[in-house]
Amino acid sequence: MSELKPMHVINVFIEPWFREEIIENVLADFSVYTAETRKELAETLKSKVKVSGFRNPLTAPKRLLVRDADKLFETDPHFVRVILHAWMQLFQDHGQTFEKALKELGFQTAETGPAYSDPENAFDQGWPEGVDYPKVIQAIRQQDEKIAMTDDQIVLYSILKTGFVPGEKEEEND
Repeated sequence: MSELKPMHVINVFIEPWFREEIIENVLADFSVYTAETRKELAETLKSKVKVSGFRNPLTAPKRLLVRDADKLFETDPHFVRVILHAWMQLFQDHGQTFEKALKELGFQTAETGPAYSDPENAFDQGWPEGVDYPKVIQAIRQQDEKIAMTDDQIVLYSILKTGFVPGEKEEEND
């Protein structure tokens, strides 16, 4: 079996500005999340993010909270899971569009995704042969021409939906 990658490996596939955008979007409005997600997000931010001068990071100016959360996003797979779980809820209306398009491209859903109960062992590696970012983006846009997502958001959502990061599938050695 191939070795699973921790959640924070996603940083290899996204630019720093996009990571910051993800965090900003997640922190913009907690009311859009389920009660469970709101609770998990608030508890995680309070326990893991340390903003200098603030006992409760949620009371810090948004810019400071994003900056310090961004640092944690690079190294903490549990924090990444909470942030990306909330981020996926922002686009949950597009779930069926993604499922159909990704299935047509030959994707399967990894056992770990999209719940990621173990952020230390979250992502499998290997997209279907011949599939790359432009093909994923094109397939999603063909399914829904009016989808209100950027190309970067489409690719990240696809990774999170399937549990597979791009790259060669690791061969099983018996």
